[in-house]
Amino acid sequence: MAVIMMQTLPDGMPIAMLDAVTAKMGAKANPPSGLIVHTHYEEDGRVRVMDVWESEQAFRTFQEERLIPAMQQVASENGMDLGDPPEHRVVEVHDFVRGN
Repeated sequence: MAVIMMQTLPDGMPIAMLDAVTAKMGAKANPPSGLIVHTHYEEDGRVRVMDVWESEQAFRTFQEERLIPAMQQVASENGMDLGDPPEHRVVEVHDFVRGN
């Protein structure tokens, strides 16, 4: 079952850091297995992520194998401490339509 994964990154984490993490993983050229769509944006001064995944397990695998290591590396390179993990929620999708 497809899921929506929503995250709010820690206060003070700039969107440029998430852009750098995306680049470090090569996610545009080599998207993660199971990812349907990824977005990240700023709202109310916080960076937010909204993804649609084929399953929660696909997201968890990506998170453990690619996302967390890339985030740690980019944070270290920029002298940042990741601090607390991002707030997140995962909800099942009832239905969706794929565009062309």
